[in-house]
Amino acid sequence: MLCEMPPRTVRLFLSSTFRDFSEERDLLVRRVFPALRARLKDRFVELVDVDLRWGITAEEAERGEVLPICLAEIDRARPYFIGMLGERYGWVPPPDSYAADLLERQPWLKKHQGGKSVTELEILHGVLNNRRIRGRAFFYFRSPAYARTKGGDYLPSAEDRASQTELKRRIRERGLPVTSYADPEALARRIERDLWKLLDADFPATSVPDSFERERLRHEAYAAPRRRLYLGGERYQAALTKLLEAEEPRIVIEGASGGG
Repeated sequence: MLCEMPPRTVRLFLSSTFRDFSEERDLLVRRVFPALRARLKDRFVELVDVDLRWGITAEEAERGEVLPICLAEIDRARPYFIGMLGERYGWVPPPDSYAADLLERQPWLKKHQGGKSVTELEILHGVLNNRRIRGRAFFYFRSPAYARTKGGDYLPSAEDRASQTELKRRIRERGLPVTSYADPEALARRIERDLWKLLDADFPATSVPDSFERERLRHEAYAAPRRRLYLGGERYQAALTKLLEAEEPRIVIEGASGGG
């Protein structure tokens, strides 16, 4: 079972099609997010960007595990969400690729099987189906002119164009923050500005934890990944259970340093 991230950790989920957004994602990962991390360091805030270009293996994609991984990462990143849309609508999973346990956990997916792209499903799950989200989801729509200059994977099919136009319309209709931009460089500048304004408000300089709280956060950060999985120790647990059931009034547990 995954445990919660320690306090003062921000996870940013990046949603877009992949092949036509590699430039934007590279600028964010290599320039924008490191710059923001440097500014947040003195406030003891950790910034984690969730870029699933590197988080999903070919084997997982073949087994139909792309969508469950995406939705789980969106949940872990709430309420922060960045959506980047160009002209392509993206890959639509076939109806029979939805695992039964996923549909049981996410019943809203049933009416979208075979009809929605992974990118739109991410946006539905992260933002459009969540009416309480306010101020922490940003959308950036790239100029169609940029796709025309690039050609190839940047250009949509006729079906893509209609689906993408409708998705953009619904995002705007919800009154969500939408910024139009000309090229990846313009996007990088704008996202850095938007995110810093948001994070500066969420984690102001006046809220920097004192030395005791910082020590607690360090312990929590150390412990968090180590609580995710535990193997072994059954015989110790059995011995303790036996003593507790016997209502033993005094139990001493000892071990080497770090063994706890």
